[in-house]
Amino acid sequence: MEGINSVVRQCRMVFILVLVSFVFSPVEAQSEVVINATIQQMLSNFAAKNKAQETIRAWRIQVAALSDRREMENEKTRFENIYPYMELEWTYDNPYYILKLRDAAFKDKLTAYNLLHRIKQRYPSALLVLDDVKPEKVLNNPDY
Repeated sequence: MEGINSVVRQCRMVFILVLVSFVFSPVEAQSEVVINATIQQMLSNFAAKNKAQETIRAWRIQVAALSDRREMENEKTRFENIYPYMELEWTYDNPYYILKLRDAAFKDKLTAYNLLHRIKQRYPSALLVLDDVKPEKVLNNPDY
């Protein structure tokens, strides 16, 4: 019996010590996070770069790549006569003049394939290319 009493006393003492340690321990409801200056600078640079980014990657349809400028201009006129609701823009990437749809860029490739399939009926060399475009040029629900 005396052994049980000593165990009970020891348990009480441990309980009291734990209770006292919680009562007198400093409790902080909020803690302060200190961010390293280098990390803060990197975060600021990342945010500024993302705000300044004026283009995004999107799928565009390249109708033709020609080496003769006159031929490119004729092809552009012919295309715009066949598809009056679509405009082409051209760029020069030595030695080719590249014709692409002006105001049609697609976020996902599958949607772009829909229009590409229709254009390939008259322009079999048309293909999809990834391009940097302004976000407002990306078509979410193209009605071509």
